[in-house]
Formats: sequence, structure tokens, C-alpha cells
Amino acid sequence: MQRKLLWIVLLSSLILIPGENLLTAQQSKLILRCADVHALGYPTIEGVLYMARMVKEKTNGRIEIVVYPEGSLGSEASVVEMLRLGALDMGRVSLSQVAEVNPELGVLILPYIYNDEAHKWRILEGSIGDDLLKSLAKYDLIGLCFQEAGHRSFYNSKRPIYRPEDLRGLKIRVQPNQIMFRLVEYFGASPVPIDYNEVYPALAAGVIDGAENNIPSYLTSGHYKVARYYSFDKHTSIPEILLISKKNWLKLALSDREILMKAAKESVPYQRLLWSEFEVKSREELEKSGCKFNEVDEAAFRVGLENFYQQNAREFESVINKIKKLNSGLDKNPRTY
Repeated sequence: MQRKLLWIVLLSSLILIPGENLLTAQQSKLILRCADVHALGYPTIEGVLYMARMVKEKTNGRIEIVVYPEGSLGSEASVVEMLRLGALDMGRVSLSQVAEVNPELGVLILPYIYNDEAHKWRILEGSIGDDLLKSLAKYDLIGLCFQEAGHRSFYNSKRPIYRPEDLRGLKIRVQPNQIMFRLVEYFGASPVPIDYNEVYPALAAGVIDGAENNIPSYLTSGHYKVARYYSFDKHTSIPEILLISKKNWLKLALSDREILMKAAKESVPYQRLLWSEFEVKSREELEKSGCKFNEVDEAAFRVGLENFYQQNAREFESVINKIKKLNSGLDKNPRTY
């Protein structure tokens, strides 16, 4: 189905613009189509819309970014593929999806890799993050910026999770990413890769018992209605990433590229603020709905993770060492792996 949608979008783009791409610098107005799986009002989309307003202002309306929400242009996997083909202009996706194309980004997915929020953003907005964004060019993608996506924790329809052994026997949806698959398997659950928009029906039908995600997504997806137990293990903090097709990027004037890149970077503080506020409001709403929250024994989840790193992260060793050196110093209990 996703493959069929991909070719429909590609064919449509060829029909609409015979002989010329939407992004040629000579046109009086450029329309950039941007895909997102979330609904309007979600912080990722609002971050892109903030960027769009800045771009429109700086170009006197000559460049317009139009966001297509709720997965209307396909799953994140198909969005990444369309971007690489030049069939779509922009997309906001989870970094875990892009890491399947460029494994170098997998280092940012590793469990408990960040000491705290300050540490994480020193990584993402420093030389490590810049190098990882630039590395996407060889995969026909241009990384514009990272976005905040909070911590991911487990939720399910069966029971509270306090320790990894409580996950045994549960079928847990994971993003289509090898590191996440192996991590959930390492904790003792059965990982089931499913696209985001397919999770709710799978939970409702009992095909899976649970999933893992941040609090805002747990709310806006409606997953809380069919999986009432949310356990704050915070095993990963996977950033979102805003991409533009390299094929289309190269057809832009240099001055327009600079405007887009600057606007993307300037949208990040706004998106992070929205995320922080939305996270608090989401939990309040979920608590009112009767969801059952619990803290976990985080030490139990971290025990033995050195083995997981040795088995799954050897290729990231040099970057991990750089990440350790960027310790913000704000965490009284820094990670040792």
C-alpha cells in the first residue's frame, strides 16, 4: 500500500509540473510540500509552521511551506523514500526512521545515552549533531535541524512495568529500526515493527500488547484508550529530524537555501518550548482520563546495558566517547556507558 502511494505521489508530481520542477529558482513562487504523521497542533508540526512563517516573511511570500499532517502522504518510511527520489520536498520524521537509511545516526537512539536535557542539546546543536546532519547528503537527504521529542517509555494494556522482567511475554510495537528492535528484545519483550498509524488498531485488536513512545504521542494517538498502563522508564530520547530532498535542494538558489536553513535552526527553540508545555498538558489530560502511571526501577533497566552496547554499538565507539566528554555536568548520576 505504501509503495503504491509512493508512486501515485511521484506520478502526480510529474503530471503537475511537466518539464520543470517546483523548486526551480526562476519561478515567482515556490511551494514546498512537507509531510508529518502527527495532527495539526502537535509540537513537531507547529515547529515547521513557525519556520514556514519566517520563510514566507523573509521571501515576501515567494516561498511557501505547506504541511500535510496525519500521515496523509504516507508512513515515515515512505516519506523518507519519496524525499530521496525527489518526489516530495520536505518531511518531519523520527530520527529512528532515518537511521535505517544512514546507520551513523543510530548513536542518538542508544538507551540512556544522554545525561540530561542540557547534555542532549549540546550534542544535537554542536559539532556531533552538525556532522550527523551533513552525513545525510550522501543518502540524497539534507538535514535541516533536530526537534525535541521527549523521552520514550513503555505502555501496555496488561500491567504496570516496574522492572525489565515485567515486559516478558508482552508483544511491544517498536519503530521500524534495528536498534529499537534489539533493545526491546534485550529487555525481554517480543518486538513487533509496525508503522505509527497502524498501532492503534493493532492495540485494539490485541495483535500487540503495548508500545513505547513519549507522553504527547501517547495522548494524541489515542493509544491511552486501549493501553492504560504507562511506565516512566525513559529508555530512549529519540529526536525528530526535519529533512528536505537533496535533489530538490540543489535546484534552489543559494540565497534560498540559506533562508531555509536559518529559519529551520531558528524554529528549534520555539518547538522545544511548545514541547515542554504540551508534555505537561498531555500528562494532566491523561491523568484525568484515568490512565495508570508509575515510576520504574531505572537502575534495573540500566543493569547490564554495557553488554547491550558491546553487542550493538561498537561502530559508534568514537562518537560515544565524544558524547561522554560533552557531559553537561548537571546530572548528579552520570551514565557510565
